[in-house]
Amino acid sequence: MRRKKVKRVYNRIFDFFEIHLPVFVLLLLVATVTVQVFSRYVLDRPLPKFFELSIYSFVWSIYLGAALAKRYDKHIRFDILYKKFSKNTRLVIDVFFDILTSVVFLFVLYPSIKYSIMNYSIKASSLRVPWTYLLVCFPLFTLLILIHNIQAVIRNIRLLMGHSVPEKEALPWL
Repeated sequence: MRRKKVKRVYNRIFDFFEIHLPVFVLLLLVATVTVQVFSRYVLDRPLPKFFELSIYSFVWSIYLGAALAKRYDKHIRFDILYKKFSKNTRLVIDVFFDILTSVVFLFVLYPSIKYSIMNYSIKASSLRVPWTYLLVCFPLFTLLILIHNIQAVIRNIRLLMGHSVPEKEALPWL
């Protein structure tokens, strides 16, 4: 019972950062681009704040979307050769690359957090908000990818050892 409750809380936290927040950011992106097109081409008056907001919302949606793609193992792969290997060989390859990616992201996590915090005093040119709020999407992305990679490594090692693993979570958009 307790395990189900923890898993539900865990899924809600990740759903917030990987589904709900990106949907809001994507809607913000569509709205700002629409306003920009209208103001630029109908009113002949560009709005720099909306332009800047669209850029930052685009970047946030990319990073959060990439974390979601990792969560459901939906990243694009060049898998012509990969599909020719046996299931166990594919699992070993997946474990290797997930560990390699995690090591790289572990080295990047601390400097990216430090850089994001350091830039608090710098303000965005039009929006006048601290850059920390604009840059923090990268450390968040890195942390989410690390968590998903660790989960994938554990799952794939269990499969290699012949243990059963729970079914993967269903895609939220299907």
